[in-house]
Amino acid sequence: MATSKTTDRLGLRYGFLAGVVMIIYFLLLTVLGINNKEEARMAGFIFIILAVMMAIVKYKKEHGNVMPYLPGLGIGFVIGLVGSLLYGIFIMIYTSYIDAEYQNTLRTEDYFGSLSPVMLCMSFALMGLIIGAFSAYILMMLYDKSGGRTADKNI
Repeated sequence: MATSKTTDRLGLRYGFLAGVVMIIYFLLLTVLGINNKEEARMAGFIFIILAVMMAIVKYKKEHGNVMPYLPGLGIGFVIGLVGSLLYGIFIMIYTSYIDAEYQNTLRTEDYFGSLSPVMLCMSFALMGLIIGAFSAYILMMLYDKSGGRTADKNI
C-alpha cells in the first residue's frame, strides 16, 4: 500500500512538472514564432519522457535501489496522463480565449476533419499518456532486474 502511495505521489508530482515545462516550452515557441511547426511542438513531449526517467530514478533512491516492474509502469502512466492533460487544458484555453487563429493552424494538420478545443485537449492527453506508458515500459526493461522470476519459486 505504501508503494501505491509513493507511485501516485511521484506520478502526480513529476506529471505536474512535465505539464508546466511543456507549457513553458510552448510559450517559448510562441515568442520565437515557431509554434506553427509541428516538429517543434511535438518535441515538447520529450519532457514527459524526461519526467518518467527522473521519477523512476527518484523511486529507486527511495526504495534501496530496487525498481519493481508494475510500479514503474504506473509511474509512467500517471506522469503521461497528468502532464499531457495539463498541457492539453492549456492548449484548449489558449486556442479558445487567447489566440483563436492558432486553432486553424492545428486544424490544417488534423487528419480527421475539424476538432473542437475539447477534442484537441483529449488528443494531447492521449498522446502524452501513450508516450508516458511506453517510455516507462522501455525503461522498466532496463531497471527490472528480476529476470522474469516471481516470488513463488515453485512456479
